[in-house]
Amino acid sequence: MKLQVARKTSKWFVYQKMIIVFILFFLPLISMNIWLNYKGMSLTRQTILNSAVAGADFYSKQLDNELYLIRKLQLQLLNDDNLQKLSFRGRTLEDYEKVELINRVIDRLATLTESSEYVVNAGVYVEAIGKTISTTNDVTVTPNPEMELIKSLIPITPKPSFYQIGERIFFIEVENYGGIWSYIEISIPKLLNALREITNLYPESNVFLGNQESGVVLTTAKEVKDSVEILNLTSEPSVKDSNGSVIRKLNGISYFIIRDEVSSMHLSLMMYVNQNEITRPLVHFSSWFYSLFFMAVIVMVLYSFSVHLMIHRPISKLVKAFHMIEADSLNIIIESKSNDEFHYVFNGFNNMAHKLKKSIEEIYEQKIALQHSQFKQLQSQINPHFLYNCFFNIHVMCQVGDTDGAATLSQKLGSYYQYITRSGSDEVPFYKEYRHALDYCEIQCIRFSNRIAYEYQEISNIPQFIPVPWLIIQPIVENVFEHAFEDGTEEGIVYISTDYHEGRLQVTVEDNGNMLTDEHVEQLRKKLAMDSKHIEKTGLINVNNRLQLKYASGSGLIVSRSPYGGLKVDLVIIFG
Repeated sequence: MKLQVARKTSKWFVYQKMIIVFILFFLPLISMNIWLNYKGMSLTRQTILNSAVAGADFYSKQLDNELYLIRKLQLQLLNDDNLQKLSFRGRTLEDYEKVELINRVIDRLATLTESSEYVVNAGVYVEAIGKTISTTNDVTVTPNPEMELIKSLIPITPKPSFYQIGERIFFIEVENYGGIWSYIEISIPKLLNALREITNLYPESNVFLGNQESGVVLTTAKEVKDSVEILNLTSEPSVKDSNGSVIRKLNGISYFIIRDEVSSMHLSLMMYVNQNEITRPLVHFSSWFYSLFFMAVIVMVLYSFSVHLMIHRPISKLVKAFHMIEADSLNIIIESKSNDEFHYVFNGFNNMAHKLKKSIEEIYEQKIALQHSQFKQLQSQINPHFLYNCFFNIHVMCQVGDTDGAATLSQKLGSYYQYITRSGSDEVPFYKEYRHALDYCEIQCIRFSNRIAYEYQEISNIPQFIPVPWLIIQPIVENVFEHAFEDGTEEGIVYISTDYHEGRLQVTVEDNGNMLTDEHVEQLRKKLAMDSKHIEKTGLINVNNRLQLKYASGSGLIVSRSPYGGLKVDLVIIFG
């Protein structure tokens, strides 16, 4: 059988053609892509940094300075001479002196209220005269609603930077060991207006004041929950511990979030903008993008056609030839009269097919025979005495009336022999192999009259249908019952656990037997390390050889002393 390849005469090698075509076709595309990305990034960076960050920072600092001024005036009010006289001498003053001092305090409060548009009401409570003085309610004898409201807020600990109750915000300071209370109510509508001025930077933006402790205090958003979710999104340390800007996604929309601190209230001012709003100035670049995309499609078509002519056709002939070899058809020759690298490849393939046909009986058939031999040897390990003992146990259970135990043992025994006498693939899903090993443990525990127990770990993070070789776990468990507990150990326990991580499967079998010596462990290690041609093909050695032949380096059995006192065997499979 011959596959004909069209004659191609050229002084160029294939790799030279591919390099030249790639450079000629993709150099313009790469250059345009770099230029477009540079322009887009520059404009986006300028828009975000210069407009959004700077604008939000400017307004937040204005608000912070205004609130700091109010706090400063409040502290100055507490040190006012007239207010101090009322506090210290209020009980001894004549009425006309007391009225004069109160009027001066009222004037001072009026000045404080007029100093900022954010102040709704400024007032003081003087314990010595038993009255509150405020710009809203003038002079009122206590107790009164205003005094009771402030009194309910003062005990809050630790002392907050501001007090919020319902829809009202207060700055409260106490002087003279509680003899004077100064309270200033901040206008929430004015604060909202200040926040709305920041939103004028972008139509689709919202601004709020808040932190993780107080939550969202004020927001311009129609839905408060949106601001709460934005606050939660920025709670990680990378954003929480420093001012800056980040991009986060909420309800499928990417938001650009700007954070500034309003230290006068120990709050964060956050502005979040729909990212599409920020990138809107880049719309005029869309035409360039589509042009670039169209050019990329044309280039890919031309490049694909060129690769098809120069590479795909000869390789497809080679692939067809390999498929025919996979179908056991070795009488195939590929003829080529071209002067490029494929001429060498085709000749190499022809030589390979000839040598493969010649050596298949010597190598491939020998390997199959070896695998069958190992399989037969593994089957021969099935101890007939195990079957006899199980039937004897069932007989005894029936005589003593333990029908439940006899039923369980016969069911487990049936499942056991059904599994080991199965025919079909040499691989099984891991969960079946694991279940078979547990059935074997259950049978042995019943046979040993429950002197021996087993503990196992449920499969959790291991793909249940991952394929593993047949009968690789049971020989390890069988070794425990044959050697670890052969002295009639009481309360013997077998521990079975599993683990799977990044393509590495590990099954660990341990026991608490007391017969194992360090010399035995070392001897077993040496046997596992020996060339498989020079040792027996039974038990643990058989399992180790099968795993090393089939899987990547590092697969096999690892033996050591268990923390429980007996032998610990780690079965490791690395899926390459």
